[in-house]
Amino acid sequence: MDFGWNPSQRAVHDRMRALGAEADAAAPDDRMRVLARGGALGLPIARDLGGEGLDLVTTALAYEGLGATLRDGGVLLAAGAHLFGVALLLARVGTPAQQRAWLPRMASGASMATVAATEAGAGSDVASVQARADRTDAGYRLTGDKRYVTWADRADVYLAIARDGSGGAGGTPARGLTALLVPRAAGEGAARILPGAPLATAGLRSARLAPVSFAGCEVGHDALLGRAGAGLAVFQIAMTFERALILAFRLGAMERALGEAVRFAREREIGGQAIARHQAVAHRLAQMKLRLETSRLLIYRAAWALDQGERGQAEAALAKWHTADSAVASALDDLRLRGGAGYLEESGLPSAIDDALGGSIHSGTSDVLATIVARWLGV
Repeated sequence: MDFGWNPSQRAVHDRMRALGAEADAAAPDDRMRVLARGGALGLPIARDLGGEGLDLVTTALAYEGLGATLRDGGVLLAAGAHLFGVALLLARVGTPAQQRAWLPRMASGASMATVAATEAGAGSDVASVQARADRTDAGYRLTGDKRYVTWADRADVYLAIARDGSGGAGGTPARGLTALLVPRAAGEGAARILPGAPLATAGLRSARLAPVSFAGCEVGHDALLGRAGAGLAVFQIAMTFERALILAFRLGAMERALGEAVRFAREREIGGQAIARHQAVAHRLAQMKLRLETSRLLIYRAAWALDQGERGQAEAALAKWHTADSAVASALDDLRLRGGAGYLEESGLPSAIDDALGGSIHSGTSDVLATIVARWLGV
C-alpha cells in the first residue's frame, strides 16, 4: 500500500497551506471570502462545473493544509458544511439541471450552502423532525423551525430536511422525509426564511450557528433532492461525506499544536533541565502524536472508500468519531503541559479546547457514531 503523495497532491496541500495563512491574517469576516477566492470551496467539484475535479483523498489533504495555518476552526467548519454537507451531495444525487444551476456558484463561493436538519426535538434522531414539506401545485411549502444551523444568517441555500406532508393537487400522502434545496432568495418565499442571530457558543464562534424558521416558504419542484419521502437516505449520504471530511482540517491543527508543544517542552526548563526530559511529559507528547497519526489513517481511509464508490458509512463514522475525541484529548494534554500559563486565555489553549469539543457534537455525536459502527458489526 502506497502512503506517499505525488507532486500534484503536494502542490495542492502547499497551496492550501498558504491560503490558510492568508485567511488567518485576514479579518474574521473576510476569511470565508479568502477561502472562496483561493478555490477551497470547490476542490472536489467537477471542472466543467467550476471546481478542480480533485478526488476526496486529495481534498482531505488540502483541508489538512488549511488547518495547519488557519486557526479559525469555525470558518473551516462552515466551509466544510457547505462543501461536504451540501455540494458533494448535490454532485452525487442532484439532477443535471440542479448541478448546473448550483455547483458553479457553490464552487466559487458566490452561493454559500448549509444543512438545516436539527430541531428542538430532533437532534441525533433526524427521523423525528417535525418540519413539514407540504406539496402544492407549484412544488412545496416548507414550514418548521431548525436550530444550530451553520452559517445560518449568511447562507444562500439551505439543505432542509422535512416530513413529507399531505399530497397536494390531488396527490396521495407520502411517508418519510423529503430533502429540499431552499434558496434564500426564492422570490416571494425569501421573506419567509427567517434566520436568527448567531448563538453564543463556547467555541467555533465564526461558524455562526443560529436558528432558522421556514414560515410557509414556497419552492418549486426543482428544489427536490432525490425522491419525495426518501429524504432520510439523501441526508445519510450528506452526513457520510461530511463525517468523512469535516475534520480533515483538524489534522493540520493537531500537527501544528504538537509542533508547538514539542518546542515548548524543549525550551521550558525547571531546575535547569528541559521538561521534555521528564518521562511523563515525553509520554504526553507521544500520545498526541499517536492520536494524530491514527486520525490521519482513518480520515484518508474514509475518503478513499468514498472515492472507490463504496457507501463508506462506517468508515466515515470511525474517522469522525476518533478524530473528534483525539482532538479533545490532545488539546487537553497541550494545556496540561503548560500548567497555569496554558490556562490563560491569551495562550489560546482554552479556546482550542472549546473548538475541539464542538467537533465531538456536530455531524453526529460520539454515541451516534458508535451506534453506526456497532450496526456495521451486526450488533
